[in-house]
Parts: sequence; structure tokens; C-alpha cells
Amino acid sequence: MLRSLARGVKDGALAMALKAYVNDRLSAYGEVTDCTVDTNTNRLTVKAMLKGERESVTATIERYELEKEGEDHYIVLKQFSSSRAWLTLLLTKLFSGKRYKLPAAVSTLL
Repeated sequence: MLRSLARGVKDGALAMALKAYVNDRLSAYGEVTDCTVDTNTNRLTVKAMLKGERESVTATIERYELEKEGEDHYIVLKQFSSSRAWLTLLLTKLFSGKRYKLPAAVSTLL
């Protein structure tokens, strides 16, 4: 039970850090209103209000892998889904299989 509680706290902290990071970098496109991370299943979901949209959209990284190289941590995005078919196709085309260095604020939570 303690392990489950610790994982929940860690996942919540990761979600908060990721939400702030994405909002800082991509504010021209909209705002992330909710973010959840499940490190047990390697799944990440973002709910966002995109500019020009009337309803929020949800995008999920259905599977990701973490890699460590020296002191640096990386995420490799594997599979996507979303509340918009076009968005799922775009995310898959642009990001599937690519590796990204995680910010220090996120890496310290891993």
C-alpha cells in the first residue's frame, strides 16, 4: 500500500511538472488543463483547450519508454490516441519512435 501511495505522489508530481513545461513551451497553441501520468503502465494523458476549438481535446501517449544516458533521462514515444482522429494521425507521424531529453525538473522525479 505504501508503494502504491508513493507511486501516486510521484505520478502527480510528474504530471504537474509536465503540465507546466508544456504550457510554457506551447502556449501559442492553447493550454493544457489536465495531465495524468501512470508510470506503472507507461501512459500519459493530456487534456487541452486548443485555440480555435470549442471543446477540449484529449491526447494520450499509450506507451512510452524511459532511457537513461549518464545523468540525462530521455523519453521515447511509442503509441498515441486522441479524441480527434486527425490528431492521433499527426502525433503518430511526427512523434512516434522519437527520443526526447526530459527537463531536469522531470528527471529528478524519476
